[in-house]
Amino acid sequence: MDALGQPATAQAKPLNVVFFLIDDLGWTDVGCYGSTYYETPNVDRLAGMGMRFTDGYASCTVCSPTRASVMTGKYPARLHLTDWISGHVRRWAKLKVPEWNKQLEHREVTLAEALKAKGYATGFIGKWHLGPEGYWPDSQGFDKNIGGYSRGQPPSYFAPYRIPTMAEGPKGEYLTDRHAADAENFLETNRDTPFLLYVSMYAVHTPLQAKKELTDHYKAKAEADPESAQGSPVYGGMVHSMDDCVGRVLKKLERLGLQENTAVFFTGDNGGLIGNPKRPVTSNRPLRAGKGSAYEGGVREPFIICWPGVTRPGSTCSVPVISTDFYPTILEMTGATGEAAHNQAVDGASLVPLLHGGDALTRDAVYWHYPHYHPGGATPYGAIRKGDHKLIEFFEDDRVELYNLREDIGETRELSTTLPALADTLRAQLHSWRASVGAQMPTPNPDHDPDRANQRRGRSSKNRKNGPAHPPFDIVRGCTIKPDGTGFELEAKAEGTALRKLPKPLRKRAVIRAKIQTSLRREEGWQNGFLALSDGAKDADLLLAGFYIGRQSLTVFKGLSDSGGSRTEKQGDYAREAIQELVVVVDFPTRKLTATAGKLKVVRDLPKSVKAIRHVGHHLMRTRTSFSRIEVEGE
Repeated sequence: MDALGQPATAQAKPLNVVFFLIDDLGWTDVGCYGSTYYETPNVDRLAGMGMRFTDGYASCTVCSPTRASVMTGKYPARLHLTDWISGHVRRWAKLKVPEWNKQLEHREVTLAEALKAKGYATGFIGKWHLGPEGYWPDSQGFDKNIGGYSRGQPPSYFAPYRIPTMAEGPKGEYLTDRHAADAENFLETNRDTPFLLYVSMYAVHTPLQAKKELTDHYKAKAEADPESAQGSPVYGGMVHSMDDCVGRVLKKLERLGLQENTAVFFTGDNGGLIGNPKRPVTSNRPLRAGKGSAYEGGVREPFIICWPGVTRPGSTCSVPVISTDFYPTILEMTGATGEAAHNQAVDGASLVPLLHGGDALTRDAVYWHYPHYHPGGATPYGAIRKGDHKLIEFFEDDRVELYNLREDIGETRELSTTLPALADTLRAQLHSWRASVGAQMPTPNPDHDPDRANQRRGRSSKNRKNGPAHPPFDIVRGCTIKPDGTGFELEAKAEGTALRKLPKPLRKRAVIRAKIQTSLRREEGWQNGFLALSDGAKDADLLLAGFYIGRQSLTVFKGLSDSGGSRTEKQGDYAREAIQELVVVVDFPTRKLTATAGKLKVVRDLPKSVKAIRHVGHHLMRTRTSFSRIEVEGE
């Protein structure tokens, strides 16, 4: 045998396992699931050698819960790990989200622990995002951890990476290429030992960064087909590198003669990130919506399994399957079922009967439970898919939507009033399931403020009107101001700006300094603060430099946060509640704006429309932040 997926004789050795988990990969982001823009020959080859599931799902619309479900075989609702870590809170929303686990508890027997107990070498590469230090892969059954830690996205895809659990690579090395090299090394080291290699790529999560030659390639493709639903050159480059990584691992298995005895799994953790109309990322069409949504675009995933000698090459299966199924499937395939604890309260179903060519499982439904708000606009919900029908229950307004996915995969025709009896039956089954797993529910929020709750990102930022001046600020929009020990505390329901006009415009060089400190804890809401400077006084004139404190990034952009302009940012580790010192330098001879905070520095070209700095001030988004008085010098 010289290729994965060809018939094999009875296995004399324990079955090896390679598991690819891709971050934020949409259902149609690979060729074998319909993309004509992204080039994924290696993933397509894997599908051609194994079984491709057309109705495969992530167990959550965001990453951490799905990752926990793969590790344990349990629904996120049972684990009480139902949102990405550290999550998102809407302070004034109608519902208060439940307290939930911010880590994968040690009492859970992970996939790695189950296989390690059977003598497997276990290696983890890439993104973990299942808790703080002490809950990282090396404490969850993995012998080797390269890259897994608390954060859900890399500070940079190019070295230096600043990831504490992996050695730095040479400057300019690309992170996804590094994943491939680390995986190859693990296979070489463990070629004579049964192994679990878990390649959990940071790609294709933000920050959107790709190798230039790939970006150029996909830019040319986008220009040649401007009507394509998918057309981001940078995202295309990231998908391409992801596929290259898969290909390198498959080739290494073949070179080592391991392909006949290695099962390979490939999937994603949630739907593809759409972005916004002015700044699109990918398209999940024909599915509705994307990451963070209750609809198919938020949860349907590429889902491929290649088990040499068992799966029929190039086969497909339309039975609904979900990420909780990987755990019992792999345990049955490897025979790692000797410990009773491995199988306690496992929600997933073994897919072994389907891999052998069967066409049904004993269960009759799959479920979702997301009692949270998502930054993209989604509200708390639960859902059930049974047969061809999917019912979504939205908790805020106690309503349901019903769809027939076989006839309407895009979820465009809502059927709950047409089929009320079916809707009632599915809703009752969903409620029964929630009770059986101990699902936590949101509760009425005593701080609910309808006006503030409805002012989601961007909704109140268009055509903002000036409020009363608040000395020393001549222009105040969308925020309240009060003096505090630092200088001023600003609070904004949506986007808030306070500007003061300088005595004279600065036309050669401007140096602006201020200190910024969040007034909110992470669990209370958004954390951010920016220096604002401008030539004109309109929203579109604003240059904003500052911090998204929660995600630890120093960012510079023009206009408001929803204006669609490009952002330039760097990420780093800093204490979120600490005072952040920011210096912004505008140099007109070189047409550069430089923002510096400690060791972080962001440099960006000055927009052509900016001829001078006439106003300086503060800006914030849906939060409360303290700012020092601004120091300005220049000419």
